[in-house]
Amino acid sequence: MMEKNRGHIVGISSMAGIVGLPNLVPYCASKFAVRGLMEALAEELREDARNSKIKFTSIFPFMVDTGLCKNPKIKFPSLLGLLSPKDAASHIIRAQRRGESQVAVPNGLLHVNNFCRLMPLKVARILKDFLDSGVDSDLL
Repeated sequence: MMEKNRGHIVGISSMAGIVGLPNLVPYCASKFAVRGLMEALAEELREDARNSKIKFTSIFPFMVDTGLCKNPKIKFPSLLGLLSPKDAASHIIRAQRRGESQVAVPNGLLHVNNFCRLMPLKVARILKDFLDSGVDSDLL
């Protein structure tokens, strides 16, 4: 890509790469790392003197029904339900074709997160507890 000065890198993170969740500490850490990698690469190439034409898209899906989440906990499934792999793939391809830099699936979750981070921590935690999504521990 560097030689041709064009291309598109798509990084699959997760909403767990935006919000830390209990019972998912290693998973959250790896997905936060994907987010950081994509941001750092984009910044590095943005400062490249060759004016790189390489594009970056970071995807933050909620929960994709791949079997990885053994005990999903979703309080409002009509609002935040499990995504089928096919639906997730459609969102990813659409975001890449549109050249979007960051996309949450479903749409709007990044905005909700940004809004929560503007609130006092206590208020953000009340909202997070109200939505009550994640995975149940298999240790309990």
